[in-house]
Amino acid sequence: MKKNFIRSLYFIDRFHWVWLFLAAPFLLFPNPQRSLALLVIPGNWLLHWLVRNQQNRNRTVVPAQISTSSPRPTPHTALPLPLTPLNSGLLLVVVMILISTWATYDMVLSLPSITNVLLGLGLFFAIVRGSQNWKGWFLSFGVFVLGGGLGLAGLGLLGINWLTTKISILNPITARLPTLITGLSGNNTGFHPNIVAGTLLWIWPLLLVVSGFSLFRFSWRPSGWKSWQLWGGRSLVWACTVLVTAVLILTQSRAGYIGLCAALFFMVLVVLPPRGRWILMVILLVTISVVVIVVSPAEMSQAREWLIGSGITSEGALSLTTLEGRLELWSRAIYGLQDFPFTGMGMNTFREVVHVLYPLFLVAPDTDIGHPHNEFLHFGLDLGLPGLIALITLYLVAFGMLGSVWRNHNFNSTLPGDGSHPPSALLKALILGLGGGLLAHLVYGLLDGVILSAKPGFIFWVLLGLIAGLYQTEFCGTKPAFTENLVER
Repeated sequence: MKKNFIRSLYFIDRFHWVWLFLAAPFLLFPNPQRSLALLVIPGNWLLHWLVRNQQNRNRTVVPAQISTSSPRPTPHTALPLPLTPLNSGLLLVVVMILISTWATYDMVLSLPSITNVLLGLGLFFAIVRGSQNWKGWFLSFGVFVLGGGLGLAGLGLLGINWLTTKISILNPITARLPTLITGLSGNNTGFHPNIVAGTLLWIWPLLLVVSGFSLFRFSWRPSGWKSWQLWGGRSLVWACTVLVTAVLILTQSRAGYIGLCAALFFMVLVVLPPRGRWILMVILLVTISVVVIVVSPAEMSQAREWLIGSGITSEGALSLTTLEGRLELWSRAIYGLQDFPFTGMGMNTFREVVHVLYPLFLVAPDTDIGHPHNEFLHFGLDLGLPGLIALITLYLVAFGMLGSVWRNHNFNSTLPGDGSHPPSALLKALILGLGGGLLAHLVYGLLDGVILSAKPGFIFWVLLGLIAGLYQTEFCGTKPAFTENLVER
């Protein structure tokens, strides 16, 4: 009977993705009754811990060199969660979420943000757990790029509120696009174009580099793939890249364009040889100097307002298109950080607190302002300065992991072509795409914000999971301290 019970636990633990998928709708659209679905995430972790420890107890390790009179080695104790360099930052986020539940004045208002972040953490550890080999990592990568790209771009195309008219040449196109999906974001008028653009920035650089690799590297094929499967996968990637690029352009999001250009510049700068990098930097400095000299101060002011200004609300009549509006909103966020430095004001409460404690002069008091249009400030308002430090830490460690893989991998070596390991060119493209997506959204988040605790924010945690999984998979066998609890020896 005990053996059957253990087999049942193995079976349930094997389908941990299914339980997380079934709980996701309750966590994305929560209420106090549905909040019990949160137990699925720690339940998955606890079950995995029980199964791994049972596996360790069943192992019998008696090396031939050890005599029977010698003490037998004690079995290794598995941990409930994979060990990654990001765990310290994630632990601080969880601790600050617990503290924020004490600080918030309205738990019902904060509950959606809490459940969204915890769902993101569940996805992060599920991806890392599945990245025990390249097959598992590429499976997660494919779902992220194709499912996320096609799904989010499709939802955005059908659900964006196309009221923006910043670029006249695109207006005839957006005027013909209907808004068929409303209500999912809590706004009955449809998705804000800036939010859609910021979400797609996490995915677009990856699609770009993978599409480029599939165009110029036709010889490599993953092990077990047939020719029609390879061409089908390439066609999906190309179609997804075209769709995401088109939606990104049509959003007319200036912060999105800036983030996109920053990612492109970063990726080109990384792949160029040292001499090429210096040439590119000189060209950039010369171009900036010429623009500053030639463009008049009045034109420069208009360009600055066009680049930085953006509608704070989704209603055209209430939009603020000046830099002054942004500065006022950022100043109120800084006041909030000063007043709630250690606990934050509670997740998702800025939209209500700002009108009570820090009234705005350029926005009507009945206007719903979901965030201060800066993701770092918003994270600090939600979770205090410790939460802000945790977010900065996650970014720095994620870039550090990508840099570590880049430095330690021998890109000049010729790896096996049998699909057991991705070729160097593909691995380099993946590193560029992951880093480019993270950087593009980071730059975007300085001027606007897809709240990391909002529904689209789970993409951020999935991206971090792919970065940690890539680090784990590439260093499997060479970093035993990092993988000893994840990989069966």
